[in-house]
Amino acid sequence: MALRPAVRSAVWTERWWQSYGRLPADRQASCDRAAMALIKGSDAPGLNVKPILPDKHYLEGRISGGDRIVFRVEGSTIFFMDVVKHDDIGRYGQRPHLGR
Repeated sequence: MALRPAVRSAVWTERWWQSYGRLPADRQASCDRAAMALIKGSDAPGLNVKPILPDKHYLEGRISGGDRIVFRVEGSTIFFMDVVKHDDIGRYGQRPHLGR
């Protein structure tokens, strides 16, 4: 019997909750399933996790044909950043610029 991966701690940003709140109920349910699979480190049909180019600072997970979860993993914590349309994923292609 294979060991299951440890459950990660999760943090959701304010932007995540704003975007999530605008989704219809059926897409929220799909988003919930995908987020739980990411937290548990398990597979979900069609999730297709990959880095967002060019900087690969964030990762994306597919919720549906058009929606993506934007997240980042640091240590044992997963940070859920946003839920966006596939066409809007490019705005997460670069590292955030920190003020000096």
